[in-house]
Amino acid sequence: MKIGLLGCGSVAYWIHRRALGSIRGVTLTAAADPDPTARARFTRASGVTVYQRAEDLLGRGDIEAVLICAPTHLHASLALAAAAAGKPFYLEKPIASTLDDAREVLAAASRTGLTATTGFNRRHNPLFEQAKALLADGAIGRIHAVQTSFCEPSPPDRMPAWKRRRETGGGVLLDLASHHVDQVRWMLATDVRVVSASLRSEVTEHDEARVALETDAGVSIQCFFSFRAGPAERLEFVGEGGTLGLDRHTARLTLCRQRRRGYGARRVRVLPSPAVLQWLGERTCRPAADPSYRGALRAFIEQVRGLPSRSATLNDGLRSLEAVLAAEEVALRDAETCASS
Repeated sequence: MKIGLLGCGSVAYWIHRRALGSIRGVTLTAAADPDPTARARFTRASGVTVYQRAEDLLGRGDIEAVLICAPTHLHASLALAAAAAGKPFYLEKPIASTLDDAREVLAAASRTGLTATTGFNRRHNPLFEQAKALLADGAIGRIHAVQTSFCEPSPPDRMPAWKRRRETGGGVLLDLASHHVDQVRWMLATDVRVVSASLRSEVTEHDEARVALETDAGVSIQCFFSFRAGPAERLEFVGEGGTLGLDRHTARLTLCRQRRRGYGARRVRVLPSPAVLQWLGERTCRPAADPSYRGALRAFIEQVRGLPSRSATLNDGLRSLEAVLAAEEVALRDAETCASS
């Protein structure tokens, strides 16, 4: 299958290019990016034709599917262009920066009947998959609360310009919170609503946020997102029979259950799944290795080939965006109220 890539920035260069190269039966055939520096670097690394205009890539008859990995404010327009060209597309999260744009993307995909998925790659990380299976099996009983943190320290001088401003799709809510909203929805098989939120703009716009969510079943979720705090990605589920903690950076699960006798909790050993063991092996040579991107792209390609879907849908992307924008609205409204009082 010949794949085209729209967007040649850092994530596409370091992650998606390599992930596509590791999938059997797939060839990265062409790419496109308006930035001449990005085009030159990608050409040197991949050897493929890199166009300045997305239309030139989408106009090629040999391109069978496209991966959209451009700045957030371009996601919707590129997805609509791919749909108009009849190309199945994998759209990086968030699917858009406004709800109107997101709904237009869903409508276009539905109208054309094309395979289209949202790039929530964490669903294909073996550690997250194992945690979801443990929760589904009742490892800690009914869930009462969830706490999450996701921090990606990003010095402004190394941040792309679009990521520093909300208008072009920057900020931790669109970039980081969109992942964890989807994780909670996927792992608990539920929808969520925003209870409260706060935003800070310390160095770049919206570079820190706190969000409180609640599921349909009343599960309380507290989240912290930051571009300024040290690297972290953790989720902890608190159930009636114990807790389950997930740490992506250490690739470890921590399960604690209530003691059968006496006070307190005891740690229960969780053996890594075969997929997690394989990942840990990869990390000995490449500490930053993350198989979730490869898994997400492979699932998309399988779906294009007619196999059952294992991917996040565009509707999943819409649900995540709805929560993210609701959190933003609440945070900005509360900030205005405080400023005027």
